[in-house]
Amino acid sequence: MASGFKYDLEPVVETEERYDVQTGIRRRGPFKLVTANLVEGSFLPSFVPIYADLKNKFAYPVRNVKVIEAYTSGTAIKVAKNSLAYSGMFIGNGSKGAKVAAIDKSNKAYDVLTTEAAFGEAVVKGAVLFEAVAVDGLKQKYTANSALYERKKVENDIVLVALLRTAAEIEPDKLAMPFSEKDKESLKGWFEFNE
Repeated sequence: MASGFKYDLEPVVETEERYDVQTGIRRRGPFKLVTANLVEGSFLPSFVPIYADLKNKFAYPVRNVKVIEAYTSGTAIKVAKNSLAYSGMFIGNGSKGAKVAAIDKSNKAYDVLTTEAAFGEAVVKGAVLFEAVAVDGLKQKYTANSALYERKKVENDIVLVALLRTAAEIEPDKLAMPFSEKDKESLKGWFEFNE
């Protein structure tokens, strides 16, 4: 057997710029990331939508999921991989909603959210569902007013993060996590999406 070490680690591959970095303006000071329902040891990619509590300096991840296959009925919704969805959360689109009962991550191309009941209406491919306050799916729990500046590891301790307040020429297709329409309305004037 050959001597030496063999590391079976895959390097992190960063995609092209997600936005024009010259236009990025960060918020003052670090914010404490609220890590409830995040997997310890995982990494949050840069430009995740964040709701920043500006007074108390807390950063809440905005949990949106992108539907990758049109949904018409049943309790299974196929969404893009690596979402921040968790079992027990409510998802909605502003008119209908459902409670997530389980998440199947076994497929390499997508995750399947299994809901306790049917969503209530058809959802087109590419639509973005948000974490809702209640099962009716009418109101978004957190609406983004910032984005995560850098990739950050989730730890079982205080996690301090830097946030973006302003960015231009954002490429939605290059983002690791989608922004909902309500997020985009909230960010109008501060974030410019190329759509």
